[in-house]
Amino acid sequence: MPGRKKPPQDRCVLLAATELFVGKSRHDIEEKKIFLELARNLLSATTLQDRRRIASMLAAHPEIPDDLLEILAADEDELTAYPPLRYSQRLSVDLLLRKVKEGPESLRRAIANRPSLRESVLSALCEHAGADSIGILLQRDDIRLAPVHHDKLSRRGDIVAALGMELAGQDALNPDGLMGQYLHLPTKLKAKAIAAAEMASLIKQAQTPGTAPVHRQNSARLHLCDGLVAEALAGDRLRFSDLLCQGLSLPQPVCDLMLQTDQSDGLTIALKALGMSASQTATVLIRLFGEQMPLTDLRGLLRLHRTLSVGAAGVLAGQWMLQDQTVQTTSPRHAPQYQESNRRQEQARTVSDAEVSPARRNSGS
Repeated sequence: MPGRKKPPQDRCVLLAATELFVGKSRHDIEEKKIFLELARNLLSATTLQDRRRIASMLAAHPEIPDDLLEILAADEDELTAYPPLRYSQRLSVDLLLRKVKEGPESLRRAIANRPSLRESVLSALCEHAGADSIGILLQRDDIRLAPVHHDKLSRRGDIVAALGMELAGQDALNPDGLMGQYLHLPTKLKAKAIAAAEMASLIKQAQTPGTAPVHRQNSARLHLCDGLVAEALAGDRLRFSDLLCQGLSLPQPVCDLMLQTDQSDGLTIALKALGMSASQTATVLIRLFGEQMPLTDLRGLLRLHRTLSVGAAGVLAGQWMLQDQTVQTTSPRHAPQYQESNRRQEQARTVSDAEVSPARRNSGS
């Protein structure tokens, strides 16, 4: 009858049949047909522990039926799906792509270790896999990532932060990738990114001969710099971040990131790109980071501001706008200066609610 539960004794039948099947290296068509039919009927009633053992035994067998291979590789249990995803060479590309996109990371690692990888699967791994899986690809001698793969990895801040040195060692980070992911680079690579930005600035100047590199600030830019200093003095980080976004047209999460102490060099570059003076920059950095940062580090930031050209700073900030893909953002906001942002309005509502609620409780409302 449909829906009837399998008898308890059926639950061990498939494991026993699998042991017999893998005991022979060759099977005729009839034997494979019988085993596949048996597996289809009994796999759902097989215990999790037995399914894992079955998948492990069948994964590398040369004559495992393709249908059964796909079923095991698509199993919701990671330890059941892992062996066929790792060792079986006849899985469909569609299944591999689905597993790469959906995860979990343990199965992405299994796929990254497969004997051979199609171009589409490699691209999917570069888009979705974590640092462990990408590290496996970089260490393999039989796989050569193409420029299109390098480009995908260069746009992922999480991968650049974890594997920046390895990517650079394989020339997988082009100059645009170095500059675009500056905020996520290991310290050793940040100097290379700045050098690339200085070179890009010089090339840009050379392409427009006769134009002197004069960086005049208009009244709006001067007003913005004054506003940033004022918000830093007031300790209003939200408002400071909003103004920084408006000045450089950067995504909001990027500006929020630069207000973290370990990203203070990125903020210094951003302030240089805005044309902020050394004294204004010093005021901002001391107000924002002075309590958490040693004096020697503050001096290092001011030295960076002094030695970095305005053109190179602008190139770096421009690449952050173009290449940052680590967070989902909408288009940069272009609201008028000093217009209250949605985040500030939300904060005000939260504070208001917090103040009203106790009054209501005290009044018995």
